Amino acid sequence: GKFALVPGEDAPTNNVSKSRVSRFVKGTNEPKPTNLDGQGALAMLKHPLCVLLICFPLGILAQFLNWGPIVLFWLNFASLIPLAKLLGDSTEELAAGLKNDVLAGLLNATFGNAVEMVITINTLRAGLQDMVKATLLGSVLSNLLLVLGMSFFCGGIVATAKPAQPQLTSETSSNKLGEKPDAGQAEVEEAFLGAVEKVQTYGKLNALVNTSMLLLSCLSFSLVTVFYTQASGEVASKEQLDQLLVPISRIISVIIIFAYVAYIYFQLYTHREAMAESGGEGGEGGEPEEEEPPNLSLTAALTCMLICTLVVSYSSDVMVKQLEPMVESAHIGSAFIGVILLPIVGNACEHASAIRFAMADKPGLSIGIAVGSSTQIALFVVPFSVIVGWIIDEPMDLNFGSLGTTVLSISVIVVLSVVLDGTANWLQGYLLMSAYTIVAVLYWFLPEKDG
Repeated sequence: GKFALVPGEDAPTNNVSKSRVSRFVKGTNEPKPTNLDGQGALAMLKHPLCVLLICFPLGILAQFLNWGPIVLFWLNFASLIPLAKLLGDSTEELAAGLKNDVLAGLLNATFGNAVEMVITINTLRAGLQDMVKATLLGSVLSNLLLVLGMSFFCGGIVATAKPAQPQLTSETSSNKLGEKPDAGQAEVEEAFLGAVEKVQTYGKLNALVNTSMLLLSCLSFSLVTVFYTQASGEVASKEQLDQLLVPISRIISVIIIFAYVAYIYFQLYTHREAMAESGGEGGEGGEPEEEEPPNLSLTAALTCMLICTLVVSYSSDVMVKQLEPMVESAHIGSAFIGVILLPIVGNACEHASAIRFAMADKPGLSIGIAVGSSTQIALFVVPFSVIVGWIIDEPMDLNFGSLGTTVLSISVIVVLSVVLDGTANWLQGYLLMSAYTIVAVLYWFLPEKDG
């Protein structure tokens, strides 16, 4: 029961005292490791996705040389993927440099989906309200079904802990004499057979609070859609119906934003410890990690944020202008582009991080990325788009259509049933990925609207 302190070593820290953490998973208050490998702005460019930055100057060149809408769309689409990562890294480093948990949490809660917000503004300015709805709906679905599904699947089939090696005795050595183990077979057994009966555990409170908030957003969208269907038979013209629907959507958007503010207050103030403990891992490595210092100064982080925001704004504006020519030339439906393709832009790096955390037996972080980001989009970015439309005089509403609200509501219910018990396995992940594939098939074959 006694412990001797080895000379030259520091005294062990008390786990009860928690160090300040200013990097959070997008949409939550769960602590998150830094994405940067090294110090300074150049460390942001070491990620493999940054190779796609070459597409940005090529996109500018394509615009001046008239390479066509398809090439122009895909070049700007590809360039936005690393730009979204750089903007997210800059936001994280700015939050880490503020040295204030509350300010860092607020920054994460408002600018965690900055790329989606910029694309939303540019798409609204182009008068493409249906594309805005499809993109935001697709962002929620991709996080809930694809990202969470891939995280559970990869985390469930990959064994991170090596099985214990048996002690070599005279009896075992005589029994194994003359047998040559197959190295390749041993690696396969260690990587996959070691994951047999593997079940990952995580805190349930964070996941349940986020899914409850998502159910609130589903209720709002569904009721607006049902109201539209009910009133369509009682109003003389579609113009009158739209004039009735837009103010209703604006009032509901304000209510949803206040609900999101209450959610932020809940996780940053009144139940901060409970949410942080819920975000901790239930398995190995559950001990608190020490905070990593910021890799960028406040000035450098602000400068990178400003530059990335301006470049994202320009590139997304060019991409949005090519949407209609792209639909006509490439014969890809606008619904499929909005629901399936465009969400890849802002979430590709976070998708990879969620899968990596799950494979490292940190499912709490994976759920925080997937479900927390979905909550932020549904309860902040969606009403934000309605209010922005109000400001720029674009009739953006919350009518996502019968198909959109049905897909979203059932997806949230399915995810709620998956996270309810606080455990994850590969079969749950496979089922979620199958659900996302079904949604993709539906939107691939969805016919275009007339007019």
